[in-house]
Amino acid sequence: MSVDNIIKVLLVEDNEDDTRLVKELLSHDCPGKFVIETVNRLQEAIEIIKQEEFDVVLTDLSLPDSDGMETISRIQESNSNLPIIVLSGQESESLAMKIVQSGAQDYLVKGQGDGYLISKALRYAIERKRIQEGLSYLAQYDSLTGLANRNLFRERLGRALIRVDRNKSLVALMFIDLDRFKNINDTLGHDAGDKLLIEVSRRLEKCTRDGDTVARLGGDEFTVILEDIKHVDDAAVIARKILVAMEPAIKLSGYEVFVTPSIGITIYPLDDTSVNNLLKNADTAMYRAKERGRNGFQFYTAGMNTRTIERLELEAGLRRALKNEEFVLYYQPKIAIDNRQIIGAEALIRWQYKKLGLIPPLKFIPIAEETGLIVPIGEWVIRTACKQVASWQEAGFTDLRMAVNISARQFTDSDIVKVVLDAVIQTNIEPQHLEVEITESMLMEDTSINISALKELKEHGIQISIDDFGTGYSSLSYLKRFHIDALKIDQSFVRDITTDSDDAAIASAVIALGQSLHLTVVAEGVETEEQLSFLKKQGCHEAQGYLFSKPVPAEDFAQLLQEEKASQSHKLVTQMA
Repeated sequence: MSVDNIIKVLLVEDNEDDTRLVKELLSHDCPGKFVIETVNRLQEAIEIIKQEEFDVVLTDLSLPDSDGMETISRIQESNSNLPIIVLSGQESESLAMKIVQSGAQDYLVKGQGDGYLISKALRYAIERKRIQEGLSYLAQYDSLTGLANRNLFRERLGRALIRVDRNKSLVALMFIDLDRFKNINDTLGHDAGDKLLIEVSRRLEKCTRDGDTVARLGGDEFTVILEDIKHVDDAAVIARKILVAMEPAIKLSGYEVFVTPSIGITIYPLDDTSVNNLLKNADTAMYRAKERGRNGFQFYTAGMNTRTIERLELEAGLRRALKNEEFVLYYQPKIAIDNRQIIGAEALIRWQYKKLGLIPPLKFIPIAEETGLIVPIGEWVIRTACKQVASWQEAGFTDLRMAVNISARQFTDSDIVKVVLDAVIQTNIEPQHLEVEITESMLMEDTSINISALKELKEHGIQISIDDFGTGYSSLSYLKRFHIDALKIDQSFVRDITTDSDDAAIASAVIALGQSLHLTVVAEGVETEEQLSFLKKQGCHEAQGYLFSKPVPAEDFAQLLQEEKASQSHKLVTQMA
């Protein structure tokens, strides 16, 4: 709308009497509300539209240089945002309908109506056009970030493929997913999450060229269309720019947050020629980037299809596994180093998939994490492990402690405190006989939530230990804040502890740290007597590994307990004799 609500009208009319009548009617009924410029040919109208701004065009259909629907289409080509009202001498409902369907906002018949009617039509045309543009924007652009949405993205990708076929060049399609965005959203709130998405959008736009398309498909999923590239390496250059652009911290709710992207890239026409398949390819490559450690990019390769099909099959089977009772727990003994007696067990899940056989956790746990299935699976593990230790205690092994691994998703997506305490109460075991193992990385995510949950578990007597200590990025101050009971030295440090001075130094440092903080230190992956001897000299308290036993089913673990009990009884009898 023009300044001070004065509407600027372009009147396109070759009949001088009609021109004069429109001016007189508007001037008489709505004085001072309209500024009217007149031309009598369509070409003149198009030229003046390019030079000046108008609020609305009022035009006859039949002009000396144009007739019928061509008049409307040529005005729209010169300025698609300009509202159009047709002023015609023909009184025809079918023509009026056709005019409006072609994109004009209204149809008036000459000689019918006064200045007030014309004024009202002009104002309504401007308002209707504004509403149409708003609806069109919402249909094509993401309301949060202003980026192209899924609909516009698919349209532009289709057009890009047609254009490059003519130019004999390439199109790169990137699929971008933000790593651990859900953790930020859940911890700081959706408002902070929205601000993060807006900032990410701005950074992505700065990394691309004019003519490229950055789109948000939903959530934290983005796509980038790189048109008319000459070499595959051109896409890699942009991907690296995006990784660098995401490195600076984003300030949200008083916190500095770091976000990293996983980027999948597919190339048209080298990988595929279908819009749907290209999108699948880029998505598949993105997941491969996540599997390789996140914060990176991965080009699509044909072999990924096999991996994708296998993953989909595993996910489908995983969704049925609980119902079909396909999970089983194995138990690896924890040994007191000073006397080599079994003092507890770590519960380790296995999947006995009827179709593919025994599947190790490294193959299905990441899928369970991504899909959220880890929550019900984790609850089953906790309940089953508690039932098992209760069974062993009833059999006379009263001092055993059971360790279970808890994932980050279990903390954020469920009431982990209630799950653990319910399992303890229902199985009637003492809380101190259950040990919760968490990783360093989990310790540092959603800190306030984790502190609260772990503190409550600790207050109820549940033991807390940090698994794979030394492989993450935790601050030592958190060992105090989280009221940790034990540290587990990762097997990667234990493996070469007798031959690699660096591993020996790290293991010794962890043991010394644990001793100074009055924490139990457990070594994982102990396989030789030499490793055990080193750990014992350094003052390590507990160990587990193939030197003592691999993870075994419950009945085999019970046999280990019986054998140890028999051996102790034999020693006692021998000593008494």
